[in-house]
Amino acid sequence: MSTAATVRAATDVELFVDVSCPWCHGGLATIRRVLDEVASDPALPAVRLRWRFIRLHDLQPPEGMPAADQWAKYGMNAEQAAAAQAELAGFLASVGIGMDTARNTYLYNPILAHRLLAMVRDDEGTDTPDMWSLSRAVWNANFVKGAAMDDPAALRAAVIDGGMSVPERIWARLADPQDHLAETLADRERALAVSLDGVPRFFLNGTIVPAWKPIDEVRANLRAALTAG
Repeated sequence: MSTAATVRAATDVELFVDVSCPWCHGGLATIRRVLDEVASDPALPAVRLRWRFIRLHDLQPPEGMPAADQWAKYGMNAEQAAAAQAELAGFLASVGIGMDTARNTYLYNPILAHRLLAMVRDDEGTDTPDMWSLSRAVWNANFVKGAAMDDPAALRAAVIDGGMSVPERIWARLADPQDHLAETLADRERALAVSLDGVPRFFLNGTIVPAWKPIDEVRANLRAALTAG
């Protein structure tokens, strides 16, 4: 009898997230937890995770806006905006993630941060940081520190302050606004191709799984999608 461990079949799982989305800021905690649970469950397929960094809809105006103004862009009045803000605060508290609204006062275009994250994702070097740790540092830079996410120097300073060491070659490439732009925009095209309806979301086996829901719901839906078919 062979004593070799059974090789688990692997399933491709795409993870769509947006640095400018506060629900993704909190959703990362839920996502990491449920994926860790999947990895430890031998009855489930292994996961090949593909990070996709997108803003599903372009900012208008492209340079961004005061954070307080974004609710009106979604067609909300003041009462609805307050309710949405309270719902977001409750969600973040439920997953143990902080947000400093005194610092996070501006909605920046996230394309620079998305290019940075995609560069690290696609880099073949062995000195790139862990994607989970870097992602947390970048989201914290935005929602906790209020860093200017469209300013390379400010983004770099915030990432370093978050304890992350990104290779110099990547920072040098980030200075060219065209470097890795096509790859980053391709992530959004992929989202549109699968009819993604928002972020944060998983996509696997033809199924979209919202990742901003309560963890029990995310867990159940992800497991169902992994075992479908």
